[in-house]
Amino acid sequence: MYSSGSFPKSSGMRTLDKVRSLWQGWLPQCSNPSCRQKALARVMARQNTGVSVAEKWICGPDCFEEVAREKLAAMMSSRHSQEAPPKLRMPLGLFMVSRGDLSGDQLKLVLDEQRKTGANIGDIAQQFGFATQEQVTAAVAAQWSCAVFPLRDRLLEPPVHIPRRLLETYGMLPVHFADVGRKLMVGFVTRVQYHILHTIEHITSCVATPCFITAREYDQYLHSAAFGERDNEVVFDRVSSTAEMAKLARNYIHQIGAHQARFGICRDYLWMRIWGSRNEMDLLFRLQPD
Repeated sequence: MYSSGSFPKSSGMRTLDKVRSLWQGWLPQCSNPSCRQKALARVMARQNTGVSVAEKWICGPDCFEEVAREKLAAMMSSRHSQEAPPKLRMPLGLFMVSRGDLSGDQLKLVLDEQRKTGANIGDIAQQFGFATQEQVTAAVAAQWSCAVFPLRDRLLEPPVHIPRRLLETYGMLPVHFADVGRKLMVGFVTRVQYHILHTIEHITSCVATPCFITAREYDQYLHSAAFGERDNEVVFDRVSSTAEMAKLARNYIHQIGAHQARFGICRDYLWMRIWGSRNEMDLLFRLQPD
């Protein structure tokens, strides 16, 4: 005898439960908790307009805008919390004296000029003829415990692209890429920008390592064809709210049929890269200054 409510399921009911379980397991789940798409629409979205953000699938542009707005707001609220405090470093002038690049009297003249003009100590040392550009670069690299990467007319065509605006803003260039381990060497001129290295790693899935290059090499290569303007970079110089950034990103997601997006903050800009079926696009949103 079976008690009430404990009758065994028929084979038809068991088959229906199995089909329902398989359907629910295959049915894509949008990561937007307030998604209003019906099941069939989500299936179509997975085939056509779904977007992955931080390894989470979103069914389409509308849900992307909602998720992006929340994610951007969270990033902005913790904008500086992940930045490591600056390490104490010996001032460049004293460092150059310790290396024998400057004498004590030369440093005094350089510091007097810096107080008058506010110019960079390395630039003043070169201007006065006390040190060469190579000496200054080597001193700065040693100050930051990094290597100097001499370009010597190398052909630079790194497969990992960084938006030109960021190269200009932070005085850097991608100078070498190794397929093994996806290691990218980024050359700086005056100082290492660790916050941008962290963002480069997140956006490109590379391991970004700092090095130093001379200002002459930086200017030469920045204006070469390899680092020219690209049609797939869009810069928004007017400071936008997180809601405006999310809406603008949604429009580009829809425009190129993007299937993946990543966000990162570079102190002065929010960098968003979106991948379409044929190309990728970089969106840079200027942030409110500190």
